[in-house]
Amino acid sequence: MEHSTLDGLLEQASKKLHESVDDIHSLNQWKIQMFCLINEISNLKLSSSSAITINNQKNTTSLDPKDWLLASNIAHRTLDSIISAIQTRYDQPVWQPVPMDVRSIINDESLPEQGQTLSNVCQEISKYILPYARGNTHPRFWGWAMGEGTFGGVLADMFAATMNINAGGCSHSAVLVERKIIHWMRQLFGFPKAEHGGIVVSGTSMATVIALATARRRFLTTVREDGIIGGPRLIVYASTEVHMCVTKALEILGSGSKAIHSISVDSNFRMNIDELKTTIDNDRKNGFIPFCIIGNAGTVNTGAFDNLMELASIAHAQNLWFHVDGAFGSLVVLDPQRRHLVCGIEQADSLAFDFHKWLHCPYDAGCVLIRDGNDLISTFSVHQSYLANTERGCAGDKPWFCDLGTELSRTFRALKVWFTLKEHGTIKLGQKIAENCEQAQYLASLLEKSASFIRVIRPVTLNIVNFRVEPEEFDRSNKTLIDNFNNELLNDIQISGIAVASTTRIHGQLFIRVCIISHRCTLEDFDIFVNSLLTLSDIRLQNLNQSIN
Repeated sequence: MEHSTLDGLLEQASKKLHESVDDIHSLNQWKIQMFCLINEISNLKLSSSSAITINNQKNTTSLDPKDWLLASNIAHRTLDSIISAIQTRYDQPVWQPVPMDVRSIINDESLPEQGQTLSNVCQEISKYILPYARGNTHPRFWGWAMGEGTFGGVLADMFAATMNINAGGCSHSAVLVERKIIHWMRQLFGFPKAEHGGIVVSGTSMATVIALATARRRFLTTVREDGIIGGPRLIVYASTEVHMCVTKALEILGSGSKAIHSISVDSNFRMNIDELKTTIDNDRKNGFIPFCIIGNAGTVNTGAFDNLMELASIAHAQNLWFHVDGAFGSLVVLDPQRRHLVCGIEQADSLAFDFHKWLHCPYDAGCVLIRDGNDLISTFSVHQSYLANTERGCAGDKPWFCDLGTELSRTFRALKVWFTLKEHGTIKLGQKIAENCEQAQYLASLLEKSASFIRVIRPVTLNIVNFRVEPEEFDRSNKTLIDNFNNELLNDIQISGIAVASTTRIHGQLFIRVCIISHRCTLEDFDIFVNSLLTLSDIRLQNLNQSIN
């Protein structure tokens, strides 16, 4: 029986060797099928040979594979399928809804009591999970503000998972890599040298919590012991365009959303400086304690930049903490043509930004820089006997990163940042940022060719284009009707698989928002998008007219 099965497999492999392939996708599929055949042949030969000992390990009860050769083949096959998924991503829908049968398979599965084979688990991921991702690896994913990742980032995460290191403390290579990342970032943004002046975190949301907690500790020196009950009312100043993570951070820290005094913006969506000064003065007269000004380096709505130099000057004159939210916009520091937009960022007391946006690192990876690293130590350091540092041995290399932030258990996020910078360098990464900004101008010009019914928000400062389709057949005063039309039109575009954009509200009206954070997209992608937009808009109008008639 085994000989006949083996002969059949060998015959299949022989036929497969002579198959023709037409393109890279069919080549990758051929390779995967050949790997499957080779695995089956290998298993059959192993089972029929008493001379081969599959398991020569001392520990036969661990969670490691019992057959490392088979596991290696499965891993290679899986990596090939991952490479194929990235290589052919352009040919797939940007996004597709999860089918009901797939939802049922995932939702209805019971807690596994008995394990499956490694191969089966990998196949389930490939079939039920990988095809239905959010879509941000595609060059026409322009929703919200998300990077695409890189293949190098995949390899970096494989290395990190292999090491399975807790980067919260002790003496090991992850500590050195993260410290180097912080050193490089301080150098990049013009911060003064400091031994422990930053930390890699999950993203700007957590970076903001750490920055504002550190700022508060500067003003309320006993807050760690006494808390905030009965303390002074500390006020934060930010423009109406500030990201929601600031509100969340203040709520988490116990200050509440009322601690933000919002400042209006000008026609370019930049904070009104005169209003800021007046508000600070009035708050002091009313018994409040101003303690922090937050400047935007690329607002989430429009990509606008506050006048960071002016805000820094006011903060220093008023003895306030100056924080910059630079989630993605701060990285224009890598683009010589747009570097002037972040002039003044080097004077910030703290800066929060993401690596998983315009640096294209895989999720998640963000960063917070603190001007004086001693402020981080004062805010987060805790000494317990079971976490004692030593001068020698594994528990060395103090301060530990758990003393610079909230987490004791920390993944090795810094490795994918280090890998990305080493693989591509700051010059190339800056060129991709410049390219996205130029693509935004190109998209705006395409849309304005239909200016009679498409309204584009100007200026387009960075990489974000906001526009609103206002059909000539509609009553322009009926804002709700036009809002609904744009919302449904966006859904049509997303479901078509052509592109993913998102929406926002500007001056109370709904706009379709395209945020370009892509190292893969080309000008042709924007031609495809606008042509599809116009076609789907016409179809939706026709359907509306038919329903009315």
